[in-house]
Amino acid sequence: MNDRLLTVYAPPVEEPIVPGSDLAAILINALRRNRIDLKDGDVLVIASKVVSKATGRITEVRDRAEFEELVSANSTHLVAERSYASGTTVQVVRTHSGTVQAAAGLDQSNSGGAVVLHPHDSDRSADELRARVEKAFAVRIGVVISDTTSRPWRVGVGDFALGLSGFSGLDDQRGRLDDDGRVQTVTVRAVADEIAAAADLVKGSSRGLPMALVRGAGGYLDNGTAGARALNRELEDDWFRCGHVEAVHRGLGVDRLPGRAAAGDGGDDILERVSRALRVVRAGESRTPGHEAWRMRIEGAGSRVIISPSDAPASPQTDGPPLLEAMVGLGSLVERLHTALFAEDLTATTRWRWEQSSYPRGAVIDIGLQMPRA
Repeated sequence: MNDRLLTVYAPPVEEPIVPGSDLAAILINALRRNRIDLKDGDVLVIASKVVSKATGRITEVRDRAEFEELVSANSTHLVAERSYASGTTVQVVRTHSGTVQAAAGLDQSNSGGAVVLHPHDSDRSADELRARVEKAFAVRIGVVISDTTSRPWRVGVGDFALGLSGFSGLDDQRGRLDDDGRVQTVTVRAVADEIAAAADLVKGSSRGLPMALVRGAGGYLDNGTAGARALNRELEDDWFRCGHVEAVHRGLGVDRLPGRAAAGDGGDDILERVSRALRVVRAGESRTPGHEAWRMRIEGAGSRVIISPSDAPASPQTDGPPLLEAMVGLGSLVERLHTALFAEDLTATTRWRWEQSSYPRGAVIDIGLQMPRA
């Protein structure tokens, strides 16, 4: 890659793009209307929204509940979910495309209230658009279909490659020497995402600019056929496949907690957080016997949890001595509660209660806020 000058231009697209539109013809006409002479090595970046609109990948929903159902239907794996005072719940999920995005990448902006879905196969759409444009201009180019997403650990959104044609999208630096002469062992640059992000600075489908021409990246065109899916990290290699709260819940055997999800804006008070922790402790199948021998109740507006014998202790679950089962269950409940409270950013201190005969009579869990760590 010897190019050192990158230029990005977004030509206006005047025709409306609706279901059934010939998107390739519209984009070709826009390039010609603006007297753009495509060259070998150019890359066209096209907003996924117009690809979806042209192929009829839009639908209607009546309310937020239906929208959230649509998110679930267009995802394969829940990463995290948070609720907000407005009554909405936002889910970050792994989509059928293999990307990890809020609301499965579904978009309602500039669509008349309809929901725009991901293209059915963004890599195939990129292949088809590239073939049409290359034939029209007798050039060899690359095509990126871009979408917008938030970014872990960073504020704000940016564009990335959802579909790709004409190049691999990854620039593998492993095995090459760096400027100090050392062999690089881990660096693989996501050039397709970088090109999509550069194009996002000038384009915008809401402004009639759904396409951008990127010139100066031709050195990356290698006729790679893996598409943008190659940029998705496989689930088994994903260190962050769950949010921190969801990871704790799943470790406690709860795949999906009934009731309202944790607040995404910090609006939950201690009582709400402690109540949710108790639901986690009770949800799912118990790994140890004896839980039913105990009841838990919240006191002091969430400042403590009292664990005491049930009014009607359950029958033994393992045909073992009922007292021993109850002792095992008490210890298990306390540990599960400490773990669930940790996911709520709460501390817990246990005070055990004993009978004079040395048998346990329960426990008092004192709860406080975790101090922020530097």
